[in-house]
Amino acid sequence: MSTATACPPRVSERTDPETLCAQPTEPAGFIYPSYRAAESVAQRDERPLETSRQGVTHVSSAVGGSLSTLSFEETNRTSWSIPTTRRGGGARGPVRGFSGSSRRNLLSHFASINRSAFRAFEGKVFSPTSTYPRQFPDDPELCKRHLKAFLKRLERRYGPFAAFWRLGIQKRQAWHFHLLLFAPPSFGTLPEFRYGVASCWYEVTGKVSEGHLRAGTNVEVVRKWKQATSYAEKYLAKEEQFPEGVKTGRVWGRWNKELLPIRWETVEVSLWDAFKIRRIYRKLARRKGCGPMRRMTVFVRHENVVRLLEFLGYSLQ
Repeated sequence: MSTATACPPRVSERTDPETLCAQPTEPAGFIYPSYRAAESVAQRDERPLETSRQGVTHVSSAVGGSLSTLSFEETNRTSWSIPTTRRGGGARGPVRGFSGSSRRNLLSHFASINRSAFRAFEGKVFSPTSTYPRQFPDDPELCKRHLKAFLKRLERRYGPFAAFWRLGIQKRQAWHFHLLLFAPPSFGTLPEFRYGVASCWYEVTGKVSEGHLRAGTNVEVVRKWKQATSYAEKYLAKEEQFPEGVKTGRVWGRWNKELLPIRWETVEVSLWDAFKIRRIYRKLARRKGCGPMRRMTVFVRHENVVRLLEFLGYSLQ
């Protein structure tokens, strides 16, 4: 597959053309390109403000995805003061369980995927689930080492792919994994892939029994993006209570994240328009208040962000 230069949509004539076009990086031998976070900046004459506050504001949107960010940056701290209090710091403590912020991060990474780019290259989405036999390890870190070995075996057998994974626990207190796997067409048919997943997991976990080979895994094909979104919310982002005191470490992650079709576009807007966008984003996120805010991320489709910016006078096409 040849590599083409990906140019963001047309903006005003005042925009630097070198800023608009950036070479995407494309993994060799894979089905769709992986994009760097290239910026395309639209400029326009700003309305005069009745305040001495000055700053730079940007609206970023994941192309083809459902995630947008509004960010405020100070250019003159004396004229526009925003609290800069740092939270946290120091060494990070052990990860226990699945926090609300971790859940939001997972869904945010998933929402930034370019759905159209994936469909255009006829990629496949599978939802494998892997469980342990009657005897299972208690250590979640050992389970994650099993997962890593399992994914490497699949990659050797079928070639590069990207995936989201989530560690969960069953009622019998056995650890298990849910995955959402983004694969090229070369992965073959569903029955063939089911056998490959079953045999790889069976080998990684020690070839305990023939029963585990037959029932230790399950694989379904996701035929529509809406199904993938539902699976991510229902299984990958499932709110779950883990045994008290257990140090789970990270309970979700991405495999070959650079292979996911993700590209961001960023537009510089006036402070006046940024306040309007912030009000709309707050309604979408159901957030109250009007205090200062440096950064705000909401789940909204890219095409709706484009319409909003066009309504405010910023042309992306």
